[in-house]
Amino acid sequence: MKEKITSKAMTFLLPDAMRKKKKPRWTAAQSLSSPSSADAADAGASHSSAAAGEDRLTDLPDVLRLQILSLLPLKYAVRTGALSSRWRDLWKYRWPHPSSLDLSVAAGERPEDFLDRVDCCLRHRGRRRLDVLRIAFHPGLRHSHDVCRWLEYASACGVEDLYVDLSPPPPSPAPAGRRRPLRRDFFHLCESSNLFRLTVCGFHLSCPAAHFKRLSSLEVLCLHNVSITDAALRRIIAACPQLRSLDLRYCRDLRRIAIPASGRLASLTIVHCPKVSELTVSAPSLRSFRFSGAYLTNYCLDNSSRLEDVYMSSGVLSSGLPRSNWVKAIGRLSNVKVLTLCSLSLQYITVSGANAIEAFRNFRNLKELQLLMVMMTDSNLTDIYSFFTLCQCPKLERLFIELPTNMYDPFLEKYLEVVEEKPPEVAFENLKVIKMNNFKGHNNEMQLVRFLLGRAGYLESLAIVGFQEFEMDEVNYYSGLQYLRDQLPYLMKASVNAKIVMTEHDDNQLCPTHSEIYIKV
Repeated sequence: MKEKITSKAMTFLLPDAMRKKKKPRWTAAQSLSSPSSADAADAGASHSSAAAGEDRLTDLPDVLRLQILSLLPLKYAVRTGALSSRWRDLWKYRWPHPSSLDLSVAAGERPEDFLDRVDCCLRHRGRRRLDVLRIAFHPGLRHSHDVCRWLEYASACGVEDLYVDLSPPPPSPAPAGRRRPLRRDFFHLCESSNLFRLTVCGFHLSCPAAHFKRLSSLEVLCLHNVSITDAALRRIIAACPQLRSLDLRYCRDLRRIAIPASGRLASLTIVHCPKVSELTVSAPSLRSFRFSGAYLTNYCLDNSSRLEDVYMSSGVLSSGLPRSNWVKAIGRLSNVKVLTLCSLSLQYITVSGANAIEAFRNFRNLKELQLLMVMMTDSNLTDIYSFFTLCQCPKLERLFIELPTNMYDPFLEKYLEVVEEKPPEVAFENLKVIKMNNFKGHNNEMQLVRFLLGRAGYLESLAIVGFQEFEMDEVNYYSGLQYLRDQLPYLMKASVNAKIVMTEHDDNQLCPTHSEIYIKV
């Protein structure tokens, strides 16, 4: 990125309402008369400055640039950090007082001392504009009113990003069903006209009160480890007309998730909500859908053909497939660009086979695929082969494979012996990058390496990361990466320019889009 860019680029960071139309350079009267020599000289100087790439906006004094930032909402102020090095992190100082507060208990700090410290901080700060407030405190029965006071303070200061975590410390988790319920008017306390992000963790969230107003500016809502009913969730979502992202994790009381018609919801994440059996989504703008947990019996997603980012995983180990319609429900994935599937997902696709709808089998826009292999038996290798046989991926460029971390699969003996299947005759015409993690040199892993190297004619890089726990066992460690090194001269490569990189430690320079994995492989 260039160190300086023109001030015209700044307008792309502003909301539509704040963009002003450009005034005409010359009036009609001026265009009819010939300009004076001085005007012509000034015009020539301005033209030469523009041609030289001069950025007058960045050259303004810091005081003026901070004044500009103070007029922007937080999300637009943060984006200015991409303009140049002089704009980077400048938004953090747009107020002459701390605009971000982190109210977290220090290690070994008593609750009474923490409360005194917070009250002193808020008194000294006063009721001034607040960008971010983070509250991480387990109040118990005695101090819940203090948390409510802090929420009222945040609302009065026009907070834009609010994070509230009332979870107990890790060594003493709260018993099931004993989460501290916050007051019924919790959302009334959060009624800030500027609030665009709300994260709630670790307590019982009751249905909003009757006098609850709409959170008209809220765009991102995250509910983690929260006890909430189906009706309360529907009412909260209906009260957020601008909601673009919804993240539900470890919500143990949800049973039937129903997302009402929303024209703006673009991202939905559901992680390990164990009692949920049905999901109904009416969101025509949905582009990202991420699900992790036991597969539901019934999925109903309107306009699934518009999805561009899909994550489907389950950490359940089972010799059979639970009843689920997810393949059919999100089957029309012709526009998906990033896809993550676990080994159980591959089994569903293999079982569907020719019965899978045609649109599901045509990933014509898929560019990145990640496979999370909980097991790597002969059957799992067959599922990978079947996926590439059934599903066409002509534009696939990046392939990530997370191999299992367990050395010995306890479920191996439960599977019938299967005849070794020959690799399918498929070609990866655009595949350029492959990365495999937790490589141990097992037979099925070596077969997968041979298959990919032999079918990727334009492969540029194959990165293989060894299983780190092998470092304590030299014998097993040799049978992993060292065995692969010994086999390299005998591996046939469809791409003569393919570079194979083997390493003991993952430097995370090459990461998938879905870098957050919700299951343990």
